[in-house]
Amino acid sequence: MIRMRIMTAMYTIKRGGAYERFKMMVEAFLDKQCEVHCLSLIPIPIKNPFYHNHVRRLPFKIGGGWVAKLMVLFLFPVYSLLIGWQEKIDLFVAFGSLYAFVLAIPKYILKRPMVTLIRGDSTFVLKMQDSSRYLLWLNKVIEYLGLTFSNRIITVNTAIQKDISRVIAKKKKIDVEVLFNDVPPISISLQEEMFRTRTQFAIPEGAKVLVTAGIINKGKNIEILIKCLPKIGMNNLFLFIVGEGSAKTDFHYQNYLKELIETLGLDQRVIFTGWLEKKELWKIFRAADLFVLPSKSEGMPNAMLEALGSDLPCLGSRVPGIIDILQYEELMFDPMDEQSLIDKIRHLFSDFQYLHEMKALCQDRKKAFIFDWKERVFHLVTNRTQS
Repeated sequence: MIRMRIMTAMYTIKRGGAYERFKMMVEAFLDKQCEVHCLSLIPIPIKNPFYHNHVRRLPFKIGGGWVAKLMVLFLFPVYSLLIGWQEKIDLFVAFGSLYAFVLAIPKYILKRPMVTLIRGDSTFVLKMQDSSRYLLWLNKVIEYLGLTFSNRIITVNTAIQKDISRVIAKKKKIDVEVLFNDVPPISISLQEEMFRTRTQFAIPEGAKVLVTAGIINKGKNIEILIKCLPKIGMNNLFLFIVGEGSAKTDFHYQNYLKELIETLGLDQRVIFTGWLEKKELWKIFRAADLFVLPSKSEGMPNAMLEALGSDLPCLGSRVPGIIDILQYEELMFDPMDEQSLIDKIRHLFSDFQYLHEMKALCQDRKKAFIFDWKERVFHLVTNRTQS
């Protein structure tokens, strides 16, 4: 049997849903007996005889920001061309617009197809990190060129699909398709876990618990949730904030949140857990009453899907990605409208019938995201792709 040879790239692996999906994608190819070559700056730990990690270590230590990305920008096209030629690569797979730009050169020279997966709005992320105008412009150019060299683009939500179709796809006749994230199987189910978790964090009996989770940065808009807490009018309402930042500006933002909590006198009611592995996160979900994600921008938040998978009712901001997940207006709010969020939370905890109806809506949305993501990503990437 002749195996398909696939090449991808990822300069490092960090915490967060996008990196988890990258590893899932590689595993999906390997499960189908494809040979996968991954170019990186540090080892990407995946164990499989058909997996080949081409690590290109630099002679000096770099951080995880734009210095590393510039190294990738200038060095990876050369490395990927050499590897692509030596290994007789059949298909290039770019996990993001930066990697689409990097792999465009070997794709063009070797005349092989390239599929690009877009996970979110990279420009918004850079703005939240207070990046310079030059970096924003450079990012725009890199994104445009990478996408125009793609034969197929797979986005994570419908808003990104429409934007790319409007700007690029019609001119270049590129297929642009959507692949949502899925709800993973949740293994924490014992009722006693709820009591154990609440006891661990000193949550009083009869208290109501909110939870939000993810990479903590300015785009998550967590301050609006903190500001709402004392205005809802429930002294027994607690909030878990699960996660941590991934960039320097994120840690400044986290310190700002902690100062805000102290100023509002919420030290005993807001709990930062830091980053938690999946099973520990799911225990928090089992112990909570409501998941709230007030983000200003999202790709397709894995944390919300995991909350739905834990049968936890969800509220989310009315932004792309979250709209695809929740759909029902009753489950969404304007991320800049503090009063709207206050009213929704207060209504949920004061009206049992309304809470029951919201749970039913969340159960309906959960069903829409129960599917085999690995199977779908394999077929979307590999089917009918021509150079």
